[in-house]
Amino acid sequence: MPWVELGQTAALTAAIALALVLLLWLASIPLRDVSIIDMVFAVLVAALVVAAYWSTGAGGAIPSLTVILVLVWSARMTAYLVWRNWGHGEDPRYTRLRQWVPAGWPFHWLSLRQVFLLQGVTIWVLTLPQQILMVTGDEAGFGVLAWVGLAMWCLGFFFETVGDHQLSRFRADPARRGQVLDTGLWRYSRHPNYFGEVCQWWGLFVIALEAPWTWCGVIGPLLYSWLVINVTGQRTLDKKLSREKPAYAEYMRRTSGLLPRPPRRD
Repeated sequence: MPWVELGQTAALTAAIALALVLLLWLASIPLRDVSIIDMVFAVLVAALVVAAYWSTGAGGAIPSLTVILVLVWSARMTAYLVWRNWGHGEDPRYTRLRQWVPAGWPFHWLSLRQVFLLQGVTIWVLTLPQQILMVTGDEAGFGVLAWVGLAMWCLGFFFETVGDHQLSRFRADPARRGQVLDTGLWRYSRHPNYFGEVCQWWGLFVIALEAPWTWCGVIGPLLYSWLVINVTGQRTLDKKLSREKPAYAEYMRRTSGLLPRPPRRD
């Protein structure tokens, strides 16, 4: 393992992550909108991967493929989130977070610690396999693992893109208000878009395994999967929708939480 170069790359990406989240934090104060970081989360991730790619001079097939896939993921994710969230004000999660602050205390210090710095750590840890890949992957060939990982990424991209599209159409239909989306991909998973997101990043990890030592970065997709399932995504949304929609309990009973499978039958 080329420890010195890896340490330099990790330090560079950590510095970039810190600088970017601090800039976003400063912008959020006059805007009174912490959720701006959600709209550009994928841009921050891509920035770290590209920075590692250019700083190491990586040019092999596997590092180059990884950069392309991350940029495609980032472009789609960012475009979708900006389209969905622009002009709708601060995310209710962060509005509730403001209530934690006693009267007279500045909320921005809490948001720095609870939102921006945590997001910075998350994107840095998430991209650890790719950072290692950029250091060790120049000679990595396009073998079985790369094909398997690419297939996983494509599957995940399909589920996330189609799932988001189906959900957007459902929400835009006034006649479906208060109902549960249980058609299309949502018939087989309560959160096909989250499944797609996790699948893409595990696919990128499998691709990275073509290079030496990248397995040491497994904490990246592990942490991200845990956050998507337990903190920011699946379980949080299940609790919210169970309170808001009476039919959601039955939907939960018959439909897989994340991994797509045929619905249960009585």
